[in-house]
Amino acid sequence: MKTRFPAQHLSSSCAAAKRNDLSILEMKPRYFSLLFLLLTTPLFANDAAMNDGNLGPIPLGWTSGLESIIQMKEEHLDIHFGIEESKVKVRFTFVSHKKNGVAKQKLGFPNMSRTESEFFPVGPIENLVTKVNGKVVESPLFEGYYEEKIDDNGKITYEERPKPADPDVPFYSRDDMVRRYAWYILDLEFPPGEEVIVEREYTCPSGTSAMSYSFFIYETRTGGAWRGDIEKLTAKVTFDDSVRRDLIGFEPKDGWVLSEDRESALLEWSNFEPRTDDDRQYFMITSIDLERVEKQHAESPDLPSVEEVIATWRKEFQPEKAE
Repeated sequence: MKTRFPAQHLSSSCAAAKRNDLSILEMKPRYFSLLFLLLTTPLFANDAAMNDGNLGPIPLGWTSGLESIIQMKEEHLDIHFGIEESKVKVRFTFVSHKKNGVAKQKLGFPNMSRTESEFFPVGPIENLVTKVNGKVVESPLFEGYYEEKIDDNGKITYEERPKPADPDVPFYSRDDMVRRYAWYILDLEFPPGEEVIVEREYTCPSGTSAMSYSFFIYETRTGGAWRGDIEKLTAKVTFDDSVRRDLIGFEPKDGWVLSEDRESALLEWSNFEPRTDDDRQYFMITSIDLERVEKQHAESPDLPSVEEVIATWRKEFQPEKAE
């Protein structure tokens, strides 16, 4: 029997064994241009990769309306960012808006390294621990192959398909556009009027760009499928010794507060809808893998030097310091 489900967004979310009415969440042009800048260039395209662990949970299998009846009320992240590796602790606070009785909802955390994507995700995440209301729980991995379908109204759904005969061929080169998707799944109950806390801890390779930029991207736009606004998001970032303190950048640039010693940074957003608030759909921390730049330049002197890469990086992320 075929399984259908609607898309949550273009690159990695969708969902579950039961059809629902969730609309697609579109990436905005700025997000695409940023990824293009980070992940593509003729010189090093094969060395560019998106970090896994960059997406929050999506509601899977919801059947009533455009949003889940569950609200993601708050989202708090503690990120220890390094040039090669990032360690992440994230806490989600959910509350049900069902008037009577317990609400049941399946959560899906996209596994990007096992989801075929245009953005070459690197992973997988490691040392994953999942908790619900402080108790460690299992979060099994679900994956399968699906074909994208678009109806006359532009709504996108996916139909389950057998594994392609040529799974090693990139999905965008296959005639049927079948690709692999994967999620870590939680089946939860939400009592009326009670907060449910979901926590995840994991380690992931930091993303790397064609120009040897290192970065950690986290996308909030998956939160648009939950009920109403996200009332509060807090992201606290600390930097390990591999990050040069004068080479720290952020996207979006506004809202970040660096500590005086530049050992940490804080971002706070309040009452936002990530589907429609263009500047609240993702955030990014970035620096430069200087050792990699030096090695590549030593092996191939025609490639950019450390000074040239720093100058290019600063034009994008520290324009006030660019020459």
